[in-house]
Amino acid sequence: MALLKTEGLSIAFGGIKAVDNVSVTIGEYGLHAVIGPNGAGKTTFFNLLTGFYRPSSGRVCFDGKDITKLPIHKRCALGLTRSFQRESVFPRFTVYENILSALLVRRGLSLNLVTPSSKLFKGDVSAILEDIGLAELADTPAASLSHGDKKRLELGIALGTEPKMLLLDEPTAGMSPEETVSTMELIKRLGGERGVNILFTEHDMSVVFGTAQRLTVMHEGKMFFEGSPEEVRANDEVQRVYLGGQHDFRSKEY
Repeated sequence: MALLKTEGLSIAFGGIKAVDNVSVTIGEYGLHAVIGPNGAGKTTFFNLLTGFYRPSSGRVCFDGKDITKLPIHKRCALGLTRSFQRESVFPRFTVYENILSALLVRRGLSLNLVTPSSKLFKGDVSAILEDIGLAELADTPAASLSHGDKKRLELGIALGTEPKMLLLDEPTAGMSPEETVSTMELIKRLGGERGVNILFTEHDMSVVFGTAQRLTVMHEGKMFFEGSPEEVRANDEVQRVYLGGQHDFRSKEY
């Protein structure tokens, strides 16, 4: 069953089509990556999916509903949640309070983090902290975390919105190789154990081919190719357009 579907999705800025007639179907419960050269339209495509931009033409359907004209918060309420390249945590809140705030908003309750709201959903918060590996840092201010742990916390906040689909824009940006490996292992585990469909963009091709079950390749705003990692590796045209052929995806490096 298709969880997310776009039909002829397009948007132009100053006469230049950043996303041009993109139609994709993404099924339930998997890890799907959107890749392409710089300027291919990946982030703009994500902005259209999540309501930051309104398309000039085409439509977006999620979980069987046309959400093309819905505002961001209503898409999130339906289960379509996004995490950004830049860190977006509440720095003065503790790790625990960051997760709790997401659950309170998702369930329509007050953001006042004092009694009794601070005592709500303890089990749910603790489960998320265990999932993202930050249980021992629950009382630590978010501002004190390392970059990698802040990105893990962002994942926890996103999980607190109880998503059906989670969109991750460059989830390993700025991470060390060790942080990259642990973060992508976490993402794969969350996708499997929590049944969250994950759609992500990523510049690191070793991450993409080591994680994604299906790939969509964008080029000059268009959907250029879609297939399994093996099909993408074997496609000569993908090799040609992606960074001018500088990356050979058939290499053992990937």
